[in-house]
Amino acid sequence: MNTQKYDMLRDTWIYQEIRQQVQAEEQQHRVLEQRLILLEIVQARFPRIKPQVKQVAEQLNEPVQLRNLILKISIALTEKQARQVLQEFTREDNNKIL
Repeated sequence: MNTQKYDMLRDTWIYQEIRQQVQAEEQQHRVLEQRLILLEIVQARFPRIKPQVKQVAEQLNEPVQLRNLILKISIALTEKQARQVLQEFTREDNNKIL
């Protein structure tokens, strides 16, 4: 019976507003966590490009984009390949703005 009371609350505007805020905060937390993971990987494998990676990562706000960057950087065999990955992400980001 108590769950029925809560179900009624889910239809209220305040519940929906709070839910949206919580979801936005969770996404922001995921993005920050993924940026940290990316920077840790780069620090361990390609420390010389860490400033460039940090700059690119700060421009990415979608968890899917960051996850793709993490994957591509982590499978890069050389620093040169990692730099190419960064260039691709920079180009993709610029194309979205245009």
